Amino acid sequence: MADKKMIDDGSWPLSKFLIVGILIAVAGYLPLQLYIIFGPADGNPIGLGLLMVMGMMLGMGVVVIGVIKRLIRHFVE
Repeated sequence: MADKKMIDDGSWPLSKFLIVGILIAVAGYLPLQLYIIFGPADGNPIGLGLLMVMGMMLGMGVVVIGVIKRLIRHFVE
């Protein structure tokens, strides 16, 4: 008999939320890091810094939502 937790109910497991959240955070941080490495020494990347802050907040928000969903599912079932 199949275990209830093994059945795919169409919802995203925690691992997918973690992967997507980390990818969003990296996508927000990578342009600033590339500018720091390859850009001019006297540059002022204000927009890239703001992109990094927003990308990190959004990515970590997705991770937190995934963890909360997992905790709720763990305690309800």
